[in-house]
Amino acid sequence: MDKIQLTKEQLGKIAAGVLFGCLFIYAYLTYFWLPLSKTIAENSRKIASMESDISNARAQKAKYKDLESKLESLKLEKEAAQKKLPKDRKFPDLLRTITDLGKKYGVNVRSITPTVSSKEAYFIKVSYQLSVACDYHSLGRFMTALGLEERILAMENLTISGTPGSDTSVAASFTLVAYQYNG
Repeated sequence: MDKIQLTKEQLGKIAAGVLFGCLFIYAYLTYFWLPLSKTIAENSRKIASMESDISNARAQKAKYKDLESKLESLKLEKEAAQKKLPKDRKFPDLLRTITDLGKKYGVNVRSITPTVSSKEAYFIKVSYQLSVACDYHSLGRFMTALGLEERILAMENLTISGTPGSDTSVAASFTLVAYQYNG
């Protein structure tokens, strides 16, 4: 092959074309491609951040639904606990309970006398001295019913004495302890 001989004028035109091409590429990259790619990269980061925020918000929303149901169940548990361990004495309710159970099980409640109260760490023990007359099995059913009441009640210091010659076979006295929340 023969060598191609270029004139100085042709070499100058080629050099000018290459120079203008390089300048065009430099101007295109500097003024169009790089700013546009930076904007694309920033927008991509913003989109990724927004998608992350959206997924976090969805997770929080899912937790919120669980929190609502948990709050409702805790409210129900609180109400049940307050029935078992009320903040107030609620003596009329206790008196009504004792009277109703006495009628139900054939127990004649002779007297109910409030006695001392003692404060513990989380509750107050409110004591009442009860005197009842009934037959032996009725007393057992009555005391069992008191122990099964929704409010926490306990019997202490039970004294039973027989009463021969009467329609009721035993007389009993005991201390009924009702617990009250100390808070």
